[in-house]
Amino acid sequence: MGKKSKGRQSVPAAASSSAVSDFVAEDDHLNIGDRVLLTKLKSGEYNGKVGNVISLPKVKCDDGRYGIRLQDNSAAVAIRRENIEKVKNWKSTKQQLEERKKTVEVVDEAKDSVNADQLGMMRMMMNMFITDEHQSKMFGRKVEPTPNFFQELRLEGGGFPHSVNKEWADNYLRTAFEQSYNLPHFFEFHLKTDQYEPQARDILKRLGTNDKEKVDWYIGPQFPGNIFPRRYSAYTSLVRHSFSNQTYRKEVLQQGSTHVAVGFVDLGILFAGTLRGNQCHPLRFLGIEKSCYAVAKTHVIWQMLKQTPNQTQDRENHLRYIMQVWFSTTLDEGAVAALNSALDALCTPSKQHGRDKQKPYHPDVRHLLVYWHGTATTPVAEARSQYTKFTSDANSYIADLKRKQDRIDMAKYEISGDFGLENGIPYAGNTLMFHCPDGTPPNAKDETVFSAFDWKEIAKLMSSTTSLIDAAEAYALANLSKLADWALQERVVIELVCAKFEDVVEDIAASKPWTMSWSNVIDYVDHADFHRMARACSVHGDTVHFAYSMNWSLDVFGVNIIDYPGKEYAKLRTKIIETANNSVDMAYKMHGWDTYLRSPPPVNPINTTAHYGLEHMHYATWTKQFFSVAHQGGPCNVGNTEHTIGSPLSPTGASTVAFTWTYDPEIKFNPNPYV
Repeated sequence: MGKKSKGRQSVPAAASSSAVSDFVAEDDHLNIGDRVLLTKLKSGEYNGKVGNVISLPKVKCDDGRYGIRLQDNSAAVAIRRENIEKVKNWKSTKQQLEERKKTVEVVDEAKDSVNADQLGMMRMMMNMFITDEHQSKMFGRKVEPTPNFFQELRLEGGGFPHSVNKEWADNYLRTAFEQSYNLPHFFEFHLKTDQYEPQARDILKRLGTNDKEKVDWYIGPQFPGNIFPRRYSAYTSLVRHSFSNQTYRKEVLQQGSTHVAVGFVDLGILFAGTLRGNQCHPLRFLGIEKSCYAVAKTHVIWQMLKQTPNQTQDRENHLRYIMQVWFSTTLDEGAVAALNSALDALCTPSKQHGRDKQKPYHPDVRHLLVYWHGTATTPVAEARSQYTKFTSDANSYIADLKRKQDRIDMAKYEISGDFGLENGIPYAGNTLMFHCPDGTPPNAKDETVFSAFDWKEIAKLMSSTTSLIDAAEAYALANLSKLADWALQERVVIELVCAKFEDVVEDIAASKPWTMSWSNVIDYVDHADFHRMARACSVHGDTVHFAYSMNWSLDVFGVNIIDYPGKEYAKLRTKIIETANNSVDMAYKMHGWDTYLRSPPPVNPINTTAHYGLEHMHYATWTKQFFSVAHQGGPCNVGNTEHTIGSPLSPTGASTVAFTWTYDPEIKFNPNPYV
């Protein structure tokens, strides 16, 4: 990348992980019924509690007290105004979950209502009546039976993980097995028939919305490569992500400069990235994120990294504890102690701001930190119960794996979410993942480390003696060790801001970023508005941006096999399926993954044909459109653009378009043929 240097930027010596006060707005006037947060109290009993105003001070003076009835508490307390912060637009977690189901998950449903018993009956009938010869005629190949990983776990894998709900786990594994047994064969056969027409549900899921304007566009006159003309913002804040649902990208960050990470979710860009430059000058990492949960949890992870001990054995244990707090549903006893130590440090009044004053966190962030700090250890049973509510058998990847040990390990992981435990027996649930105050958005569905971790790097660590899960843990520990070194050596200073990036554009520009990462913000913002604000963020010049789109294919006609229905396209659909399967086979063999993964993958061929075929043909068209909007506002030089296929073991991030660009005309890249 041909980025021209204009001289090193200085980093404020006093930059800290909690320097966010410039971005926190003052509270509004209080009225009866207002939802409020209690804070900065000398006694910790009520700090971080939420309640409602039930009475106002009789006399307006500094000592006037408001009557507050606390949530889930019949008692009322009298509190001074200085210890009250107004909570805006509050909705309970249950209300947010119901709203999310109505607005988002109605088009995200991934499975039919057929249960495990019905699927099992179909499997037995196929085995009885469809011979190898019939299979070859119907599917173009002999069906390779899915190993019964349910039985493998019970007979050879030691059974279910500790405290897992056996009835739920039994149903999960049986359904996942029966679903995978018929994939992709019967779906492919259906797609190849002359009569194939997509169901309404398939179309809504393919478009990512039931918006009438977009549906009308889709069913109207079309041609491959046509792009929906309007940005449809379907982003919902009614979800909390424990970690990223997109593979952490390897980026090179410059020490002595400022990197602004918009929509960062977690520290993934540092986790997978590398630093270059003079080690005497730290990288200033300025994170902008509207999710108070993501900001609060990232504060905890960074504090734990800063508390990493130097002694070898203690260090290895501590890194494993950080891994658990970041990625696992349950924790070892040592991880609970390490988490509590980090929360102690974060919630202890800072000497820099006066003995009795808390660090200037955003009020919602402080609420979470104080709540976690005062929460008793989360029972394992509670974590198990919460986990089942946000985990679906429709997104199981056990059957993708060829090796028995990998299937057993993946089965245990999928039904528990346990990751990195020392002996496989958890001591407690992960408080940060499952014990949040009411009003916190509900958990994201089907979270897995294989969405966040780089599959290519994990595969490199696998061997005849190293299983999939062991390789994933080794990958995580190596990157956490690097992060701990950066934290302890102060090669990186962290500043986290809880705000919408639209509200802090001027503040971002004032930081004079050398690089900016945007996550997939471009999926939810009008492209003209995005480029206008991104350009304003880098108004001082010398800024390189990188971003990716996870949802680009929702707006492009022709990238999905269901876009070609009916008898007219039957032969084309057959060719698309065969080409995609051949591409998967070639890719697996080229990378050496055929040792570990089944081909064709036991997934819906609608996904395989898109990711390994049709999307490659049209991503450049979408990219050109994205940057044509940028050129309308001024200079824009584009570096690399790429279409990447994510982890084969992840329900998200399967197909991503990523690119690097700048608005600075003095920064030159090699010519890009795609824009």
